[in-house]
Amino acid sequence: MKSARKTAASIVTIVVAALSFGCGDPIPVREMSLARMEITRAESVRADKYAPAELGEARKLLLGTHELIKGDELEKAKQGALDSFAKAREAYEKSLPLLARDTMEIAEKSLGEADEANADMLARDEFEKAQAAFKTAGDSFESKKYYEAYQAALEADKLAKSARNSALGKRAVLKEAIAEVDSVIAEAVKLNARTHSPEKLKTAEESNRAAAEALDGLQLKKGFAAVAVAKTNADEAYLDALKGSSADDLAAATAAVDKAGKSKGAAFAKDELSASRESLARAREAHDDGRYRESMALSAEAKRLAASVAGARKAGKLAAGGEKDAEEAGDGEFKTYRVKYNPSRRDCLWRIAERQYGNPRLWTRIYEANRDTIKNPNLIRPGQAIKIPVLTPVKGKPKSSEDKLIEQSAIRMEAAPDEDAPKDDPGVDEDPSGDQPGEVVPPDDTGDEVPLEE
Repeated sequence: MKSARKTAASIVTIVVAALSFGCGDPIPVREMSLARMEITRAESVRADKYAPAELGEARKLLLGTHELIKGDELEKAKQGALDSFAKAREAYEKSLPLLARDTMEIAEKSLGEADEANADMLARDEFEKAQAAFKTAGDSFESKKYYEAYQAALEADKLAKSARNSALGKRAVLKEAIAEVDSVIAEAVKLNARTHSPEKLKTAEESNRAAAEALDGLQLKKGFAAVAVAKTNADEAYLDALKGSSADDLAAATAAVDKAGKSKGAAFAKDELSASRESLARAREAHDDGRYRESMALSAEAKRLAASVAGARKAGKLAAGGEKDAEEAGDGEFKTYRVKYNPSRRDCLWRIAERQYGNPRLWTRIYEANRDTIKNPNLIRPGQAIKIPVLTPVKGKPKSSEDKLIEQSAIRMEAAPDEDAPKDDPGVDEDPSGDQPGEVVPPDDTGDEVPLEE
């Protein structure tokens, strides 16, 4: 700039001097002005970088014309100006294609950075315009229209940078996508995906980490590509894990229901057992139809019902689950009663007779009818089936000696809750009639007693 001002000042001086001369060779003002403009043009295409020698020579020649004019060597001054113009033109022509090439490289890099920011998706219009301008630059360069190529490359670079900035402004989109995949991965892990789909889960986790790293590095295109892979594998791992967990739950429910059906509680909870089997069948159907969540819920219900069946024996519940104590037998001569377990008021033949006959003293009738299964009247088992003779009283029939004996004495026999319970704890309640039942020593035949069940 300093030399340009100096040269311009020299030209003014020369023009003034030219006006002072009335005759002789004219000062080459026009030639010097053209040289100056050509130097400026060469400078505009970075000749100082691409053609420094040629540009330097052009400047030197133009400056030398000043001294020649002072020495009245006007012809030499004119030639010096022409030579300066030629060198400046040489500098321009050498620099322009190099500048166009470098500018295109810069534009190409900017396009790449915009592409990495996923501008083709997030800033489509600007990105496509940048691509079009870059293509124009390339076509012009091939046609040796270097200035047009340079201008088009400048426009492509500007548009590419704008597209990148617009895309980066939408980083939240990628961030949300990464978070969504993380959520799916977490659900898959809860469903034991590390067992049911380990490879897909691993790929999902690694790809999502890569997406997060790309986001941090402002490489949105790479990030979106990685999160797409992560999402596909996370979804598949989740489905595999869901299906596997459903199968696991179905297998566990099947085992639980089968066990319940073979348990001694099955006789006490027939409705629950039936319901558990129904839930199991529905769970299997849902699993086969791909309704895995529904299948898992039904399997859980089947297991719950199966557990209630297993516990029904200990609770002393009948299959019907109601208050009915006895069921009609097939032969019409006996009813069947299942011994209950109640820690606070344990079943015994005395209480059973009271409920069935309205007379606790008729316990011996029950005992005699069950001699084959009750060896010790003091020991009856929860869940044990006992025959209850159907009594048909006859009006006016005199009391037998047996009846008289029953009225004089009775025994309180309780069902033991387990094998460790004491066998000599009578726990006799007061007789509402006022008579206290005397202790009847049970038969001493205890060797065949059936052990209490768990």
